[in-house]
Amino acid sequence: GRLPMPITGSYSVVGHYGNYSVSGLKNVTLDNKGIDIRGQQGCAARAVFDGVVSSVFQYGGTYIVMLRHGSYISVYSGLSNVSVRKGQTVKTRDTLGAIGQNSDGNYVLHFQLRNESSRLNPEQWVR
Repeated sequence: GRLPMPITGSYSVVGHYGNYSVSGLKNVTLDNKGIDIRGQQGCAARAVFDGVVSSVFQYGGTYIVMLRHGSYISVYSGLSNVSVRKGQTVKTRDTLGAIGQNSDGNYVLHFQLRNESSRLNPEQWVR
């Protein structure tokens, strides 16, 4: 719980890490590989720790930024634009890009944390 939240402004965690049941569907569970954080209009994703941008790519109409922090990797998805490039060094709290609107009109950042290939629960790391 020592890393800063990866989003600027006021926020709420709307999707928790791990398996969850889908409301209205019996025996259907999904696996959230990170956490989903809803922010306000104009919010931005920011680095949770010093690192290097290992990847910037588009998927499903939004941008994804991956940062490497030694053996750790942080993943930020749901961005409408990015302000960093591959190979760039970033510091804690540096802005990575603007968070875009999802299909419901909310500004939601999907954030993942890994130690090499092992998934970690981000809620135990951020405050």
